[in-house]
Amino acid sequence: MSNLTKMAGRAIMLLMTETESATVAKSFNEICKILSNCANESEAREFLSCLCTPAERADFSKRWLSVKELYKGTPQREIAKKFNMSLCKITRGSRELQKENSAFKKILDKESSEQAAEKSGL
Repeated sequence: MSNLTKMAGRAIMLLMTETESATVAKSFNEICKILSNCANESEAREFLSCLCTPAERADFSKRWLSVKELYKGTPQREIAKKFNMSLCKITRGSRELQKENSAFKKILDKESSEQAAEKSGL
């Protein structure tokens, strides 16, 4: 096989990967839109239950649990033991929380404020 043929093959693979990535990104955005348009929590839960296997839902949920624990200040190793998770997944959540405009932090701050308001009767 000539070098030109190999290069053409690599270019085609790269192009396919970029097209696939664009399709996946578009699909992810569509899922976000669907979830934001759900009438209520029950409808969103039903949609995600249809989309994801029980194992995927458990993994997804444990990731969110780990982020909430990190937000509270729980050490990563303790979270790993508590939820039987790899430190890599927990570290990813930690890095996201530390970002300047962290979506995790915004959501958890909002949730925390709402819970405080509920406790004070507002």
